[in-house]
Amino acid sequence: METWSYIGIITVIFVAFKFVKRLGKGLPILELMLLIAGLQWIVGPIVEYASPSTHWKYYMYVTEVSYMSFVVPAYLIFCLSVFLTIRKKGDFNLNLEVLKNYSSYGLVIFLIGVAFELLGSALPRSLGFLVFILLNFKFVGAIILFYSENKKLKRVFYLAIIYLLLVAISKALFHDFILWSMFFYMFYALKYKPAIRTIVLTFVIGIFFALTLQTVKAAFRMQVWNNYSGNKLELFVNLMMTSLITEETNGPESDDEIGVNVRLNQGWIISAILDNMPKNQDYLNGSTIKDAVFASVLPRFLNPNKAKAGGQENFALFTGLSISEGVSMGISIIGEAYGNFATSGGMIFMGIWGFFLGRVWLFLIRLIRNNVLYIAFIPLIFLQVIKAETELVVVLNHLIKSMIVVMLFFWFVKKQLRWSFNK
Repeated sequence: METWSYIGIITVIFVAFKFVKRLGKGLPILELMLLIAGLQWIVGPIVEYASPSTHWKYYMYVTEVSYMSFVVPAYLIFCLSVFLTIRKKGDFNLNLEVLKNYSSYGLVIFLIGVAFELLGSALPRSLGFLVFILLNFKFVGAIILFYSENKKLKRVFYLAIIYLLLVAISKALFHDFILWSMFFYMFYALKYKPAIRTIVLTFVIGIFFALTLQTVKAAFRMQVWNNYSGNKLELFVNLMMTSLITEETNGPESDDEIGVNVRLNQGWIISAILDNMPKNQDYLNGSTIKDAVFASVLPRFLNPNKAKAGGQENFALFTGLSISEGVSMGISIIGEAYGNFATSGGMIFMGIWGFFLGRVWLFLIRLIRNNVLYIAFIPLIFLQVIKAETELVVVLNHLIKSMIVVMLFFWFVKKQLRWSFNK
């Protein structure tokens, strides 16, 4: 490995240590964000360079030296910026057992989420983002009810995890299940304070499950998305067991060549950007950053040229590669940073982005100290932020507008329903 690769591995290990250390003591969502980024931007590419894929498209487009000499310093600056911004003030230092006093509120929030889950499809598509935020209230409510003294209400927390898994199996989409499961575990750890060895064992089991899932996902989707008429849960279990025994799942031919690491490695897209710009496409000098900022603060009727989520246009522009219609691939924040500002400017941007996220975190900490229920909404607010593959327009739009929706919700229930938060 190259020198920068070693530095990258050390940095990711340090972030992982910070994440595990804060479990049970705080809510390490920013640490989780940095850890996911490190695994997808650095560890995945290192594995790929050590054992190259034979796939015609999903490979590293530049040398390890070229890739790591930008990505590792940019990631390191990103991490330092986050940690230095939230140092000393980044914990909420609250006894979350006080949430047991808000079980009735948690139940209302949970039922709001259930209602929008059932009725959201009947609402206008222009309200899509609002519906998405409100239907996820059911998981926020489940977190609050986890601290309830009523055993029946407390079970909602565990039922929510089962529901997530069943929905994931029915749709053959597992991203939300994995993310919310990690969020739920953070609150579980805050309540029960598991030992470090228990935390490590839990994550070893979780990683094993995730890797096994990656080996069967393509085969499972092929059958489910082709109108599989049998029991999807039984199909899923059978594929998982078959994978554990034979490591063969008979996936579609186009995916047979794609190993687990290729599926998890965001580096191939970043490397394609490094290879394409400025050789075939000039640096964008902040144009997509500006578009993302405007998209996050202005509704579409005030900004008719608002950038769209989905990644199709930016992917082709930044990488020079094409993707099939309906397929979504993100270029990642770090890839977008390079594509706009080149090497040095991209590193500086990652530092600014880390500082911004740190300041948002400190703002939310202040809200939590005034109203402890805000803590249950933090995972929802950061749902898109922690994803390493997502581009800025998606991340910033979700972050800003979800905070606005949550604050408006609390304003409404306090003014109109007379909810009190000083118990």
